Amino acid sequence: MANALICLPPEIVHNILKYVNPIDLARIAETCRMLHRSIAQDRLLCKEVWCLCLDEPKGKNLSIGKGVKEFDFEHELHEFVRVQRILKNDGSVEEKVARLPTISSFATTLLQIASPKNSKNMAVMREWFDDKRDKEKRDNIEAFLCQSVTFSRSRLTTALPAPSFASRQASAKLHVQYGTPIFYPRRGKYAQVYPYAVSMVYDLRNYKEESLWGPYLEDGEASVDWEKVEAVMIVLGWNLRGFTEQRDGIFGPRSVWREPWVGASPGSYEGMQGIPEAVEDGVVDPYGVQGTWMRVVCFLDFHDLFAYNFTSSDTDSLPSTSPRPPLNTNEAIRLISMEIRPTRTEAPGPDDGQELPVVFFEGTAKSMHAQWEPHANSRIKGSVRLTKEGEVRWQSVSVYGGEERWASEGIQIGGLRSARGVLGHWFDKDHDIHGPAGPTAFWKVNDHLDGVTDYDSEEEEDDDWTEDPEEVLEAIASLVGFQADLG
Repeated sequence: MANALICLPPEIVHNILKYVNPIDLARIAETCRMLHRSIAQDRLLCKEVWCLCLDEPKGKNLSIGKGVKEFDFEHELHEFVRVQRILKNDGSVEEKVARLPTISSFATTLLQIASPKNSKNMAVMREWFDDKRDKEKRDNIEAFLCQSVTFSRSRLTTALPAPSFASRQASAKLHVQYGTPIFYPRRGKYAQVYPYAVSMVYDLRNYKEESLWGPYLEDGEASVDWEKVEAVMIVLGWNLRGFTEQRDGIFGPRSVWREPWVGASPGSYEGMQGIPEAVEDGVVDPYGVQGTWMRVVCFLDFHDLFAYNFTSSDTDSLPSTSPRPPLNTNEAIRLISMEIRPTRTEAPGPDDGQELPVVFFEGTAKSMHAQWEPHANSRIKGSVRLTKEGEVRWQSVSVYGGEERWASEGIQIGGLRSARGVLGHWFDKDHDIHGPAGPTAFWKVNDHLDGVTDYDSEEEEDDDWTEDPEEVLEAIASLVGFQADLG
């Protein structure tokens, strides 16, 4: 076979090999020196094989935070083969965990270059992870998506060695990109994950100046702590599942938060309603700020939050590096509609990523719950910028009657103009160490603005304003999917 192949003209060999599966192509290259040399020296072949299996990079986002670079099809195709072999072998979970950094890095690459529609990258990643009935894929999910400290604490057995910090962060990032909260990786092997995520989200020691009060590492540079972001996602997902179940299981249309991997890539947001509004003269909007966003906020009763952090029996004896005990509790949930528009831009500061400007925004926030609540509606202002890592960082402040009250810090999952939205922390704007604080998320609904109401004006607010109940349920139910039990 090899002899017959190498006797053909090079262009015919090229046209035959470009239809070969990448793993088989690697095997063909090992059959003889001539074929190895022919494949290794044919850069166009690597590109064509890649583009038949995966999305062709369009140059977007390859420069954010990493410097301009050309996509290396030969190197990435080799990585693809390597990853395929890891994910498709029948090795144990323990053996696969050692490959976690490789899988996380390559998955991030696939997401960065994924096409907004009909993505072949997404199809491949779903094949690797999404069929919970298949033992191989269940092993992949446990080995690569469930190795953070939250899952390690919920594990009922100690068969697996404690992952390194880098591996825990890589696994948490993969789970966040996957986007469907996993509550029970495997029954009999893990306890319910939610109480352990709650213990991280509502541990007020995680809200401090060194971490900028957000889901960041304690380096003062807004470097993402993916384990904190993962805990936020799990807590919000748990509460949203309970909220919709209380309403007879009425679900709205499927959305990017319910489909694994979808929306976790740059440029994946596409306006679905309304006509884009003109941005003010002299203001640029590279982050896609302008439009209507939906926000979810969860919080504990303040007395419960205070008791958990300051008056429980183990508060004084607990080492600063030890997590608080798991907390299985009831939380309140609020859904908020935000209309925001960019108002000005400025050059990035020395602590920001330098590729894009800082964009400041203003707008209004309206509760989709009872309008009689004292903080139902507010003005909102904030900014969007890049971090030094190239992540998209959102900061906001809610203003009631001219007084700033609540602030938030978050990271846009998937990067610039992603559909997945922002996950992060909300907290008291004065950074009170006693709270309150909790998890929040928001995602873009459309590019339309119905008109900004000034909730700081002395004019009487519209107390009769309500949302269509069906729209409320659809908005809530479409936020996130739930992968409660992987068997």
